[in-house]
Amino acid sequence: MRIAVASLVVLTLFGCSAKQVSQPVPTITSPGAALIKTAPSTLTITCGPNGTSVSGTIVTTSKTGVKLLVRNTAKKPRLLGYQITPYNGNQSSLGTIKPVSGKKPTTYALIPGHMDLRCGTSANTGLDDPVTLDIVNRDGFYNDVSVEKSLGCTLLNRQTPEIFPERATRKEALTLMAGRLPTPGKYTFKPGPGYASDSTSQHLIFRSSKGWGLATVTTLPNLSYRPAVVAQCLKR
Repeated sequence: MRIAVASLVVLTLFGCSAKQVSQPVPTITSPGAALIKTAPSTLTITCGPNGTSVSGTIVTTSKTGVKLLVRNTAKKPRLLGYQITPYNGNQSSLGTIKPVSGKKPTTYALIPGHMDLRCGTSANTGLDDPVTLDIVNRDGFYNDVSVEKSLGCTLLNRQTPEIFPERATRKEALTLMAGRLPTPGKYTFKPGPGYASDSTSQHLIFRSSKGWGLATVTTLPNLSYRPAVVAQCLKR
């Protein structure tokens, strides 16, 4: 099984930038229980000569992501662009996926939510009409945490993450970071949104039991772990 992280690029497929920013998030309603119960675990997206099409309107997460077969039958280069609006109010996710030539699905680390997608010659030319589908988290494989609700604050993304030295384990990396954060107080962490297999995990930061920010821990090629602070709560 192949696991892939869809590329994040500056897009005009949906008139947006791939850079995540704090902004109002529209309310998206999750599909009903009956649809979620019967949601398939794989889905095919086709960049075809007559536009973008999908084999269904709903797909559920697997242990490591979402299994999609993205193919191109248009007999010309095509690129799939997407925007996912989470059901839980977290920030939208933007990216592109290059169609594959094989017949087996690839697993992508996509977040649950309402997905708008369409193919194009590039990110901003030759665009199809958009189509939609829903990614649901029926079996709980994705840790579906509402970040700002859990922290009790509005987050501001740092333009440049504050990176700390790597350590041998993820726990040691977080402990090191907690000891070097500038604001006095006792720091603790809770798991943030994501899949257990993600190479970069997210962690909610609390200072003296109050929400403080958001951290990531990235697995490096030498199998060590590098922590970073990527967002911080606005002052109340």
